[in-house]
Amino acid sequence: MADITMPGICKLEFAMGAHGMKFKAGTTEIEGVTCQARLLGVKEGWNISMVNGVAITESYQAESELLKCKKAGYKYVVYFRKDEASIRADNAKAEAERAKRLKAQEEARREQEKQRKIIEEAEGKRAEELAAKKQEYWDRQNAGGVAADVPDQTEEAPAAALAGDAPAAGEADAPPAGEGAEAPAEAAEAAPAEEAAPPAA
Repeated sequence: MADITMPGICKLEFAMGAHGMKFKAGTTEIEGVTCQARLLGVKEGWNISMVNGVAITESYQAESELLKCKKAGYKYVVYFRKDEASIRADNAKAEAERAKRLKAQEEARREQEKQRKIIEEAEGKRAEELAAKKQEYWDRQNAGGVAADVPDQTEEAPAAALAGDAPAAGEADAPPAGEGAEAPAEAAEAAPAEEAAPPAA
């Protein structure tokens, strides 16, 4: 049985009707391609490996099995082994597709990273603006509280001056120092003088 897992193996499904393949005598190599085979992508230089589950080793066996499938009127599966040129072309194509896929993934990753940085910067800026607004609010609140606690010096100064000029209680009626003591002494001296004077004749 052919190894259908090895690289270069191609699986194709044929329908009833002419298969369109011509083989080199005594081999499994395809030397002519028409009809279905051409439409399905079969290339000259390929080798037929299996027809509807039957392993193929020579051209006459391939023709016999293909004829049976054609007469049965049902779809059937055929495995091919590609030639070296086709394998190299497939490998190059696969490598190009892989490189293209990796490039697309890298571009997608870069785009995601770019979008992530944009979002982070926007969130950081928003957080800074919010913090600045909060700080401004608290600065205003603190400034208002200090202003309420500090008394108005312009209003207290005249009041303090008036309080300093006003006499203390009891000082307004008190005589100046020395004057009150001399008045009683003069009155005491005048009184004996009047008593000592003799009455008029």
